[in-house]
Amino acid sequence: MSLTSPPKGWYHKQVSKDEKMWVVIALVLCIVLFFWMIAWHVYGNQNPSNTTYRIEPREYVKLTEEFTKKHMIGIDKGIPVVMPEPNKDAFMLGEQWRWSPVLVLKKGEWYNIHLSSKDVLHGWSLQPPNMNFMVFPGYDYVLRFRPTEKGDFRVLCNEFCGIGHHQMIGRIIVIEDESELQEYGFESKPSSVSEAADAVTEEASESASEAELAAAGEQLYALKGCSACHSLDGRKLVAPTWKGVFGSEEEVRDENGNYVKVTVDEAYIRESILEPEKKKVKGYENIPMVITPLSDEEINQLIAFIKTVK
Repeated sequence: MSLTSPPKGWYHKQVSKDEKMWVVIALVLCIVLFFWMIAWHVYGNQNPSNTTYRIEPREYVKLTEEFTKKHMIGIDKGIPVVMPEPNKDAFMLGEQWRWSPVLVLKKGEWYNIHLSSKDVLHGWSLQPPNMNFMVFPGYDYVLRFRPTEKGDFRVLCNEFCGIGHHQMIGRIIVIEDESELQEYGFESKPSSVSEAADAVTEEASESASEAELAAAGEQLYALKGCSACHSLDGRKLVAPTWKGVFGSEEEVRDENGNYVKVTVDEAYIRESILEPEKKKVKGYENIPMVITPLSDEEINQLIAFIKTVK
């Protein structure tokens, strides 16, 4: 759009040879690219899978947790690490603000990787191969996947999903032999945390030791997505760190908008899990906390774990 009106008769003015040349070049490029896109779709072998299922987010979360417990070999910064069997299903869940679990895959083997979201739209971007897929809540997107080179790859979220979007980084580790797991600090057998947590579920929670309850709580911390907001090393994420929090004194805003001091004990932690908006720590008042359905036994396990985070 011109700032001033063009002079009368400009349309009939003869076009120079240079302008005609660039018009022809642009037209030829457009035609070439048009047919190139069709050819690339057919012969480029870059087409995404069209296998997609409708599924309720809570059902997908349940499937992911069951898969994770079965194949868990460790925990990486609060996120479970799993090594699924080749030619079987593997699940990865997007949620504010993490990808879970970390997948350990074998080079040259085929996997059916399921992708879905627990809450909002996310973008699954595998780097550096630069594979990009949209991850929608309510849909299970199945990606037929065969890694062709080993290494430690990152999964980024390339759709803005909230205040913690920048820290939503997942991992896919590709190995040739299980002995390489030691390089990453993992083992091929189930993790000690997973074994201890299974021991709690096999017997009554009341008869479990504090150490067993804490191990089960650590697994819940990884499975339920607590690590997306609460760090264990003192880092401030989008919620208070759990490092040294038990027994400390915190300033919180109550239901009436007043700031009061509270001691972080078992009663306060339980109240914060069940009613997270009731007493929010100063500095985090405007950040909504997701309510995660937990049983009384699971809350006891999380409390036991929080006590151990020094």
